[in-house]
Amino acid sequence: MAVDRIVVDRAPGVARAAFLTAGRVVELWIEGDDRPSLLGAVALARAKTMGGGGTAILTLPRGQEAYLRDGQSRSGRPRDGEAIMVQITRDAVTGKRAVARPAIELSDGAVILTPGRPGLGLSSAIKGKTRRAALKAALTPLLADDLGLVVRGMAADIAPEAIAGRASGLIARWTTLDTLAGSGQAPVWLIPPLELLDTCRAHAPGGEPELDTTGQMFRDAGGAEALEAALARDVPIDGGALVFDATEAATLIDVNVSQDSRRALRDGAVTAVRQAAAQARLRGLRGTVLVDIPRLRDRAERDAVIAALAEAAADDPTPLRALGWTPGGMLECVREGARRPLADEVLESRTAIPTARAAAWEALDLLRREAARIARPRLVVSPAVAAWLAGPGAVIVTGERRRLGALTVVGDPALSRNEAKIESEV
Repeated sequence: MAVDRIVVDRAPGVARAAFLTAGRVVELWIEGDDRPSLLGAVALARAKTMGGGGTAILTLPRGQEAYLRDGQSRSGRPRDGEAIMVQITRDAVTGKRAVARPAIELSDGAVILTPGRPGLGLSSAIKGKTRRAALKAALTPLLADDLGLVVRGMAADIAPEAIAGRASGLIARWTTLDTLAGSGQAPVWLIPPLELLDTCRAHAPGGEPELDTTGQMFRDAGGAEALEAALARDVPIDGGALVFDATEAATLIDVNVSQDSRRALRDGAVTAVRQAAAQARLRGLRGTVLVDIPRLRDRAERDAVIAALAEAAADDPTPLRALGWTPGGMLECVREGARRPLADEVLESRTAIPTARAAAWEALDLLRREAARIARPRLVVSPAVAAWLAGPGAVIVTGERRRLGALTVVGDPALSRNEAKIESEV
């Protein structure tokens, strides 16, 4: 089932987006003001080559960096100092740069323009020879030798003339970008990163995000509860549990289910991979995922597990996909996610301890809920959180002080990073 509701909570310093299907939170995004997503943005970047193999690090606006995927620019192997037009395809995570590629895609949802990759592709969801022929007749004359178009399934009910109009708009936009890229004034954004609300609209077409500035709508929708579950190491399932551990190379999901009988083991494995698919989406996992299931010796049972995973992940725009079984009996999967995983936004690396930044967000959310009844509020937090609020988060504190009329932040060594309290100075 498709996403039918989006709730975006705009809190001091951070935004949280909950995507719901039939009243259940299926996906969560968290984006700090200090580290917004760059996905889809197009930059004229400056290349710094690394060795002789075509590897390059790109300098983006505001001193950010990205790794050049494929090791090529439009003119071939990148040269040191060359200005290269690229599109961000994967956000940076702790210890790893963002990823960019020179192959640009421009989209309005129904139509995708692919400069440098000529050809016309129509989604298999567009049925009927007459309909497909009409689209080809309307679009083919628009394509120059180096331009390609992909028409997605959501265009199935749109008139060919309207699709051609959209394609023409994308081509005009590309022409403008190509001209701007010729200036050589790198680094500069040619298409800046989208605001979160626009990214939500593009991610779940047809739904208008509901903006919440109190946090109540997000909590009522189940967002806070889902976030707690998405950060938990242990996830209970019928007849057992999943245990999540993350490394830089992969996420490991240990499956603990009943092995009293072959049937119990098979049913437990099916339940486990269904929940693994749901958790992968909720947590925003990306890259390699290894699911450690007690060994299934029968091939039909292993095939049933893979089929259950595919079915459970079918509604995920970036589904968890099975690659096969390792010699040791693990189910090797991959999820081609592009955004940062939730854990990278809010947890210390490879621990379940919130970062000072994430703990500050929670403390400020508490302040938002409680401060209305206090004339001169004092926010008491751990020393690490107080230090963050006095440094990188100072602009947030200034804004809250202006909103409330008065605000003092105090560090208390007796408080853990997860704790905060609101007191009155009066």
